[in-house]
Amino acid sequence: MPTINVEDNIRRIQLNIDKMSQEVFKLHGMLQTFQGFKKGGLTEINLPNQEPIEEELESIQEKPE
Repeated sequence: MPTINVEDNIRRIQLNIDKMSQEVFKLHGMLQTFQGFKKGGLTEINLPNQEPIEEELESIQEKPE
């Protein structure tokens, strides 16, 4: 018969609530920021074009002489 550990479920649910609360606080902060932009008369934000970063990997193997 399957069983459920009550204490584990309580901990898991509490962790999920904490994570969701943190996310809501972040979203609220972003909302306030953009509302401040709007209040200041800003309607659009121009972002610079960003080229994808490609790292060149160099071999660390020594070249035979």
